Amino acid sequence: MPRTDRRWRNLVFLTLLLYLLYNYFPSPPKWENNRSANRPAPTREQTTKPEFLYHSHFRQNPDVTLENQLEQALLNIENRALLPEARGTVKKIWQTGPEDAEEREYDCRRWQEQNSGWEYKYLTDRDGLDFVQSLNSIPSLTEIYTNYPVSILRADLLRYLLLWYNGGFYADIDVHPIQPIEFCNSLNPLFTEHYHNISLAVSIEIDEPYASTAMKKQWHWSRTYGFIQYTLYAPRRFSPFLRRAIVRVIAHSVRHNRASSGFFHGPRYSEEDILEVTGPGMFTDAVLDVLSESLPQEHDLMSASVKADETAGEIKRDDRARVTWAPFHHLKEPLWIDGKAGRGQSAEGEGEAESVSGLLVLPINVWGNGQRHSGAEMFDSKEACVNHRFGRTWKKGWWEYIFG
Repeated sequence: MPRTDRRWRNLVFLTLLLYLLYNYFPSPPKWENNRSANRPAPTREQTTKPEFLYHSHFRQNPDVTLENQLEQALLNIENRALLPEARGTVKKIWQTGPEDAEEREYDCRRWQEQNSGWEYKYLTDRDGLDFVQSLNSIPSLTEIYTNYPVSILRADLLRYLLLWYNGGFYADIDVHPIQPIEFCNSLNPLFTEHYHNISLAVSIEIDEPYASTAMKKQWHWSRTYGFIQYTLYAPRRFSPFLRRAIVRVIAHSVRHNRASSGFFHGPRYSEEDILEVTGPGMFTDAVLDVLSESLPQEHDLMSASVKADETAGEIKRDDRARVTWAPFHHLKEPLWIDGKAGRGQSAEGEGEAESVSGLLVLPINVWGNGQRHSGAEMFDSKEACVNHRFGRTWKKGWWEYIFG
């Protein structure tokens, strides 16, 4: 065989091999982080001006038609499902994962043992798919869910759907309770008082608005602030914050899939794509945007946002009606933003669904302790109600697994 032909054959073979490795090679083994107490934190590099408002490229020229269709489909489900006897504080604990999850036996038992009177539900991957398929009236939902190339994308969307439709407390399988949910001081008023109209409780995860670009890269952040979504509590069904998150996940996924798919491959998601399409970046924006729409202009959060952002020199005319991160910076006490237990109406004027837009924002040490940033204390913080072991991460590929 001529040498030229062999070279072409080898080139074609090598090209095909690289393509198969890039698109179909399995994910690397789960990465075990260094858990030693004296591990050094990345260098803190900060800027002189904070970033209190992040402009996601997914919110530039969004598909308003699709998002309206999704919102309407979710409202229609709420109108059919929300019966008078179904209202009240939801006491269910949700966890999701594979059938053979290593952490399941130990941590799941603790959730069950420490929370008598709460119903515990563990959904396997098969259970999750069945639940998603039961909501087939939501446009594109099943197709998007089943075609995600990375399991974390499905896990993110599933937790929003579960808590939106059922209500309850969600925790990742590497999160374990420090005390019963109802004993947590920051959450206790939800169970002992009757005047709070709260549809969702969230906690601070990242609070570093002065972080430099280099610091963001070291920590694998897409932005310098955000809410936790590895632990969430929806005391009521059909939280508008979760409804908005679901709408954004599906709409952003449709947009990203079209842009990232090629002739020979399906959609691809980078680390930042995951954070901003289904993860805490998208979720934080959804929460802040619903707050912005539900609060009057004279509300303290609005005033604090405008004042802080004008000081930072980044406020824009179009942003004056938005709640930004400024009111949550250095949060030390639980922030109760009570919503009105009003009646929401569908966009087409058909039917009604209860709309409770109240939000409880918890300081970082309640659910986000144990981190080395944002003023978080250690796992034994007196405010801690759960610990997230931070032992494994999906944020590492084969290159980092082999070379560090």
